This record gives sequence, structure tokens and C-alpha cells, in this order.
Amino acid sequence: MSLLRQLPFFLLAIVIVMTACSDDDPAQAIHHANPVWTPDGKTIVAGYDQFQSNGAGTDGPRTQVSRMAVMDFTTRQTRIIDLGDVMTWHTLYAFDPSGKALAFAQSGRIRFYGLDGQLLLEHQPATGGDPRFVVFNNTGNSFVWLGLTSTGYTVNLTTYDASSWDVLDTTPLSEVTTTEAPIALCLTSQRSYAVRMSSGLVREVDFNDTELNSYSIKALQADNPWHTRLIYYSNAGNRYLYTIDGDGLMRLDLVTGSADQLVRGEIVDLDVSDTRRSMVYETHTGDTWLSNQDGSPLSRIAPQNLMPRFSPANNGIALVQRIDAYRDSLHILLLR
Repeated sequence: MSLLRQLPFFLLAIVIVMTACSDDDPAQAIHHANPVWTPDGKTIVAGYDQFQSNGAGTDGPRTQVSRMAVMDFTTRQTRIIDLGDVMTWHTLYAFDPSGKALAFAQSGRIRFYGLDGQLLLEHQPATGGDPRFVVFNNTGNSFVWLGLTSTGYTVNLTTYDASSWDVLDTTPLSEVTTTEAPIALCLTSQRSYAVRMSSGLVREVDFNDTELNSYSIKALQADNPWHTRLIYYSNAGNRYLYTIDGDGLMRLDLVTGSADQLVRGEIVDLDVSDTRRSMVYETHTGDTWLSNQDGSPLSRIAPQNLMPRFSPANNGIALVQRIDAYRDSLHILLLR
């Protein structure tokens, strides 16, 4: 008879518990990243990774992560979808205006996925280069995308049918020769966009290829493209681009042409709400601050609530709430 079978029940239970909780056993790690709301504020998606940690608490995704967490705002229920060969971890994605399609620009293609994981649209442009960024206007029938070429980059306007998910036409807007890398694309109106370069150059350009504004901010080295993105703000006659540079949080005024440093120090994430005239930003210490549009702090959100994103429906802020070294979860801060 084995030693375990000779032990009294309560001693056997202690042995099992101690065995299961050994410090040498790998831990189940669950992580989320970069939450994004549907335009109606009813659903949040985020990159999702689940793996066995080595116990050091420093593991990250080891292979391509293609899964996403999908949370219902009302019920807080979360489900996981898998998008196959699409990278979802620290990768840019955006909803079309209907909220039915989540768009990715990867591997030479632009692809739209439904929230059930179904591929709705796949477009491999014949010209314009390798698609790297895609952004939507609010008309629901077109998107602007940036493609890398052997000599620089192009910016293009593509129209599509939102009922059949067919691409209809593509119009080239600009072709730029440069050795610099574009690191962000953002629409600033129905007929203008802004591009950020790795050097810190930010240009606002009309669809007719006329430069409207140009700024030079401090370069920022970041592995996560969400950290270098440009965020457009428009309210009460003000038109701004908010972004993070090497010195902190910047606001680029599209009306006056000025560039203002609002917050100095290491900022790692940022979002802005024009309806609330507010912004929220995360510092390198894991502190997240809610502030007004000028960067003056209004309140400090509980520590380790990271990657804040305002709901377009003005009903909450989605965050990634760090539980411990192995786990975090999607969290919603309700707004009144």
C-alpha cells in the first residue's frame, strides 16, 4: 500500500494542497491590452493572452497572439474570440462606424472581422504599398489607409459597401518619398488627416494633398503603437491633436498652429473625450489621472487601472485592472 493511502484524510488533504501550490509550479497568467469601445458604447474589445507563467511574473506573449476579449457593457460578461493569423496583442485596430466590423491592417491586407470572429472583408490593395494604418470617417462608407512603399508611403481613400462588405474604389490622396517611418495616422476632418513620423514630425494634410499644419515634437521610442497614436479633439471651435512624445503629453493646436506641453514626465497611455472636455492619461508608475482638456488633474483613479479609454457614448472609461503579476481583467469606470 502506498504511503499516501495510509495517511489519515486530513493529512492527505494537506499533502495535496501543498503539492498543488508549490512555488515551482507554473502559474496561469491572463492578460488584456488596449481596450476599444464600439461606437455605441455597448461593447468593449481588447487583446487577450493566456499562458503558463514560469513563476517570475515577467512573462509576456511568446507566440503570435490572435485572441480578443469581448465584453458586454451591460452584463459585464466576457467571451473570447480567435482571429486566426491576425496579431491582436499591442496591435492597432479600429471599429467601423456601425460597430459591426473591427479592422486590422496587417500582412499586406486590410481585414474586417465581426465580433463572432467571422471574416467580413479582406482587401489586398493592388497599388499603394503595404497597409499599416487604417482609420474611419463617420460616414460609414469609406476609410483612409496608409501604405508603406519602397520609397516612403502613400495615403489612400477607399470606399466600401457596408451591407455586402465589398470594396468599391480606392483614390490615392498622397505619395511621400522619405526614409523616415510613419508611426501614426489620424483623421482631422472629413477631408483631412494627420501623419506622425518616427522623428517627431507631425503633418496635417488636406485630401487635395495641401499641407495644413506642421509640427516638430520630441521623438518617442515605443514598442506599443497605441502609445504613439494621434487623437483628434474638436469642441467649441477648438481643434486639437493630443499625443505622447519623449517629454510627456503634447497638444497640437490645429487652429493656431501652436504645440503645447501639457504634462511633463513619462506618459505611457492617453485618451481624450471631446464631449466631456476631459482627458485621461497613465504614467509610468501605474497611476491614471482624469484631467480637463488642458491637462490639469481633476482626480486620480485607483492605481494599476491601466490603458484608459473613454466610451464614445460617454457612459464610462474602460481600463485594464491589474490584479497581480499574473492576472488582470477588463474593468469599467462608470461616468455620470
